[in-house]
Amino acid sequence: MIQRKQTIFLILAVLLALAVVFLRLRWIDALQCLTAVISGYAIFQYKKRIFQARLCIAAIVTVLFWYVGVAVLESQVTTIEALPMVEAILILMARKGILDDEKLVQSMDRIR
Repeated sequence: MIQRKQTIFLILAVLLALAVVFLRLRWIDALQCLTAVISGYAIFQYKKRIFQARLCIAAIVTVLFWYVGVAVLESQVTTIEALPMVEAILILMARKGILDDEKLVQSMDRIR
């Protein structure tokens, strides 16, 4: 559902992950491709909110693994390495929105 704010955050995270892949073009960026795939898949799991939130955690973990790989392999840091941090923040914001939706649905179920 495109009208949800978390969908917008996840789309932006996918675009940032793909931007990092195309700007850097190194083998470690396969983790960024994985992050883009996980975030993109999470967009379409809007009926399963808990699973969608878990996918967000998986995407954040892959971003963290990417940072560890970059820190081990490269000594210099460029501005491109800041993009995945923004990506992780967007995914966290999407996860918060997903969990807020789940709380709303649960409160509506209690009213019925």
